[in-house]
Amino acid sequence: MRRRQALALVTGSLSLVAGCSSDTTTDLTPTPSKTGTEITPESQIRELPMTTPPDPIDCDDDPRPVSRAAGDSYPDRANGFELTASKGVVTIGERITFTLTNIGDNPRGIGEKYKYNILRQHDGWEPIYFTESQAGWTDLGVRVYPGGGFRWTFTATNDGLERQNGYNPAYHVCSALEPGEYRFAFFGLGGSTISTTFMITDA
Repeated sequence: MRRRQALALVTGSLSLVAGCSSDTTTDLTPTPSKTGTEITPESQIRELPMTTPPDPIDCDDDPRPVSRAAGDSYPDRANGFELTASKGVVTIGERITFTLTNIGDNPRGIGEKYKYNILRQHDGWEPIYFTESQAGWTDLGVRVYPGGGFRWTFTATNDGLERQNGYNPAYHVCSALEPGEYRFAFFGLGGSTISTTFMITDA
């Protein structure tokens, strides 16, 4: 059974709020102090790893679509957070970055930082990501200071969009990347989802 953790996002460090052990790990460093009370309340945007899954998925063996955030529309702000894209149009082969920022005046909590999805508009929003089994995410909480947050960077290719998400399901792309309208969505804000749209064009 997973135990809930809360992490305080700080410059160069994280404060472990819930000191219980867990089957999850974090890619952020350094290790918290023994007391778990080290706090440096300054903003910092943390870049998440661009790690691809070590093994390919068999896209002919009934992969599971990541169907979260497939509603008609979502705001780009909610619960004191804002989601932005580094550009509105990206050419196949180029990089694009998405940033989640605490735009409020107080520290705020989010859920697992890997609760994101990318979808394409094609008679409705369809996910580009598939997993080998039913997707489920670790029960992890992160405390983010004002001005702080997380950043995801992708290359607009099939391989460049695939991700190894820590102990969460690896994301695979099974269909050829096509020009069109896309959405990056983050659904780790409790009951709220935020998203930002962008276009992918031919090289």
